[in-house]
Amino acid sequence: MNKIKVLPRFRCTRCFKTYLKWQGKCDSCGSWNTIEEMIENEKKHQEFHLKSLVDINTKENLRISSGIPDLDLVLGGGFVPGSFILLGGEPGVGKSTLMLLISQKFSENGKKVLYFSGEESLEQIKLRSNRMFIHGENIFICREMELQNIIHYILNTSPDLVIIDSVQTIITNESLPGSVSQLKLIAFKLLEITKKTNIPIILIGHITREGTIAGPKLLEHIVDTVLYFESDRFNSLRILRAIKNRFGNVGEVALFEIKSNGLKVVQSVLGDIHHDISYGYVYSAILEGSRSIGVEVQALVTRANSGQAKRMAEGLDIRRVVQLAAVLEKFLKINLGEHDIFTNLAGGLTSHEPDLDLAICAAILSSYLEKNINSKSAFIGEIGLTGEIRPTPYIYLKIKELQNLGIEKIFLPCQNQQLEIFGIQIYEIKHITELLGVLNENS
Repeated sequence: MNKIKVLPRFRCTRCFKTYLKWQGKCDSCGSWNTIEEMIENEKKHQEFHLKSLVDINTKENLRISSGIPDLDLVLGGGFVPGSFILLGGEPGVGKSTLMLLISQKFSENGKKVLYFSGEESLEQIKLRSNRMFIHGENIFICREMELQNIIHYILNTSPDLVIIDSVQTIITNESLPGSVSQLKLIAFKLLEITKKTNIPIILIGHITREGTIAGPKLLEHIVDTVLYFESDRFNSLRILRAIKNRFGNVGEVALFEIKSNGLKVVQSVLGDIHHDISYGYVYSAILEGSRSIGVEVQALVTRANSGQAKRMAEGLDIRRVVQLAAVLEKFLKINLGEHDIFTNLAGGLTSHEPDLDLAICAAILSSYLEKNINSKSAFIGEIGLTGEIRPTPYIYLKIKELQNLGIEKIFLPCQNQQLEIFGIQIYEIKHITELLGVLNENS
């Protein structure tokens, strides 16, 4: 005889454990008077059911702006209701400062932010907010590390955004603190909460400078969006990069500069271009996601004091620099084998984009010949082993970025010469052998 399955009728409001009958104390979390009868809709919601794809309603127009346009670009247009976001970064990079900035901008339109901190006291957070001139009446801070208490606060306060700093500090009674099993349990429970309530949750996770810690890497498969906050240890520039995004493009970036009073959004790593004329540096542009960023390529060529010449690169692909030096030596008949070559991508950025080839060669040649390059000029193009200048994609975005920085002349591959943009002079280059003439004309 088949037994009739009896569904649970009561549930703990703190840990969500279900019971067949009411009792005063929850066996799971140990709380008193938190067990309540489940309403009929909740019991129906537990049942597994199927839906036709055409019957599922989407809410693409309900994205919530963060208040920071660059962050909205990284997120794909703003926060998606019910999105689960992981923010990773090295210790001390400024993740907590970024969260306060997001809290300030997000709460300015009357939206409520719930900020859980397991690493800092309320007084420490208040001191940082004072330094950043943040006086948010809609930002509510809680010093809480117990997962069930965090869930209880979320369900009872109904915030518009939840920030948890950080996943390594959250504890439960079901596994060892900081273990892989506990991190997975925490992530899945928070994922369930954000999908049920449609409240976006930002979860901060620490990584080492080598990126070897298991926690955040494991969580990347669970969350909807993964953001990495990167920095150069010797530079004030901070880059927020989307590594995974179920609701937008991957690779989008937002640029910040860290100051004594917090973080400031920046549009360019260059600032104002040089007004003087000097040799050894040229301007170009790279693409990060759908955003073009103007950059300065520097080169220093000096006679080698030791037997073997050095080739060094900061922020650039050293193998590419060696290859380009060989191309210059072959087709321009110059002796670089007895010279050290040092190259650098200024501003703390790192890029291996082939479109920087022409700029690298121009900087090397300018330093070697000690010929000045007009500071209003820029170079974009990939160079092949035979010395030809190859066409570059997304050229329009790069030209517009350089135009905004005050560049007046741009040297491009001949395949891109049909571009006509008001205020910019476009010059075509077919082969690396033409570069010497270009330097003579623009010195």
